[in-house]
Parts: sequence; C-alpha cells; structure tokens
Amino acid sequence: MKRFVKYAKSVCLSASLTLFWANQAFAFTLTRRIRVPDWMDIYLVELLVAVLFSYLALMVTKPRGVPVNQLYRVHLPPLANFFRVLLITMYMMMMGMFFAGMFLSRYAEATMQ
Repeated sequence: MKRFVKYAKSVCLSASLTLFWANQAFAFTLTRRIRVPDWMDIYLVELLVAVLFSYLALMVTKPRGVPVNQLYRVHLPPLANFFRVLLITMYMMMMGMFFAGMFLSRYAEATMQ
C-alpha cells in the first residue's frame, strides 16, 4: 500500500507540475463563438480530468446490467453513489466555468476601446 501511495503521489505531482509549468496557455477556441480566457484553461483541464476519473470510477462501481441513464432509479452502493454525485458536481462546475469564461471573454471584447 505504501508503494501505491508513493506512486500515486508522484503521478499527481508530475501531472500538476506539467499543467502549471506551461509558459503559455492553450487558449482554445472551438469556433468563432466559443472562446474561453487563457487563464481558465488550467481549471477546465483539471475539472475535465476529475469528470473523466469519476465517470470511469462510476462505470466500475455501478451494478451490472444497469444502464447509466437509469442509475437514479436503482439503489446504489455507497461508493457508486459517491462517484455519481461527484460526476454530477464536477460536470456542473466545469460547465459553469466554461460558460462564465465565454461570458468574460465576450465582455472583455465588448468593453475594449
């Protein structure tokens, strides 16, 4: 177990250093209408990783034979319910930041003189 914790610590440290060490942001622009400020890229990437992790964990812990869109109708084990709530929370936070970023970039463009 100690070996796993040491390995997990090094993976988390290297991932965070890789994300925060970049000199320039990714500055993604999906289309002309969907733009997010550069400084939000790190937060969106971290939330995307959290969403993917919680989705994969939910797929592993959910009962067999239950489709994902029917999970709210069945009694889930506590761990699967935790990952379901975590997935919903992280997804909502990611979408909230995404739309707030779109609003902020539009607001910055509109107020430039």
